[in-house]
Amino acid sequence: MAVVVEKAERRDVPLITELVARTEAVSTVELRASVEGRLMEAPFREGRFVRKGQVLFRIDPRRYAAAVQAAKASVEKAQADLEMAREQENLASAEARLRQADANLLKNNQDVERMKPLAARRAVPQRDLDAALEAQSSAQAAAEEARAMVRTTKVSDRVGVRQAQASLEAAKAALARAEVDLEETEMRSPIDGLIGSLEISVGNYLGQGQPSLLAVVSQLDPIRLVFNVPEALYLRITQQGPDRSGLDHIELVLSDNSTYPHLGHFTVAGRAVDAKTGTLAVEAEFPNPQGKLLPGMFGRVRVAAETLPNAVLVSERAVFDVQGSRAVYIVTPQNTVALRSVVTGGSYGGKSIVTSGLTGGETVIVEGLMKVRPGAPVAVQTAATGEAK
Repeated sequence: MAVVVEKAERRDVPLITELVARTEAVSTVELRASVEGRLMEAPFREGRFVRKGQVLFRIDPRRYAAAVQAAKASVEKAQADLEMAREQENLASAEARLRQADANLLKNNQDVERMKPLAARRAVPQRDLDAALEAQSSAQAAAEEARAMVRTTKVSDRVGVRQAQASLEAAKAALARAEVDLEETEMRSPIDGLIGSLEISVGNYLGQGQPSLLAVVSQLDPIRLVFNVPEALYLRITQQGPDRSGLDHIELVLSDNSTYPHLGHFTVAGRAVDAKTGTLAVEAEFPNPQGKLLPGMFGRVRVAAETLPNAVLVSERAVFDVQGSRAVYIVTPQNTVALRSVVTGGSYGGKSIVTSGLTGGETVIVEGLMKVRPGAPVAVQTAATGEAK
């Protein structure tokens, strides 16, 4: 009887654990109107993908365009006021008056010094000296007043320039706010993602009392999966240290039992184990270029918890049930069939992991099981080449 055979192989096998997971959007953005106005246009299709920067809503911009023009005029006026403040000659005039007062004081001082010896010799009347002293006192007061005026003028000029500068900065800030408000009348998508339904119909007035929710955009590529890892499993995964490298390659089985074509990797592992559930919250990201995965879906993630060294692997086609236990047919060196009871413990890569009954290297029948019986001679063919032996 011709049969197809394979060798039972030995190799290190990662043990896979499946955990229930739920999909979430990596980023979800609520689009709200930040300015008041009538919604004029919503140029997108509900429930479709939108691109970052794509225009989604347009609000009547006329009042905000007028506010920008008024703010620009205020900036120009403030700039002119600043230039005028810098060009004023108040300080120069005050300094000229101070120089004149100092000159008058110097002349009166000289007159007093000349009159004193003459009055002492009675060469001039005393009243002339008294008049000179009075003029000196008046000149000194005038000089002090002019000096104080110079100091006051310096402060006044500085304050005037600073006030003009402050007015200019305030006008520029008002212009910036007006320009931002004008920009907000055209709302663009902040991310690539899937947009939901339109919450407010075109033609409604927005922004009365609070920001109005217009729509929600969810980023789907990549998409996040959230699942809980039992404490014991986490310890096995990280037995080499806290790097959590065992979570770097994660498979996903969808609710229809199909395997998702892209591998994921963990992004966030919880800081602490939940005392109530004894699990650690873990987040992973999966590529989602076609948008197949949507937020709220459930699936099962496959995590390589640990490695089983020198595990014996045989094809799943070779294992069958015999009276409530598992068994395989092997081919002896004499090319006869022998029944061997085995114990299996999971699968890996389409092969069963045999934990008892085989040591590795046995020739195991994978095709023709229904045609053979223990002790029967067989002609074997390898599964890879089909070559008869």
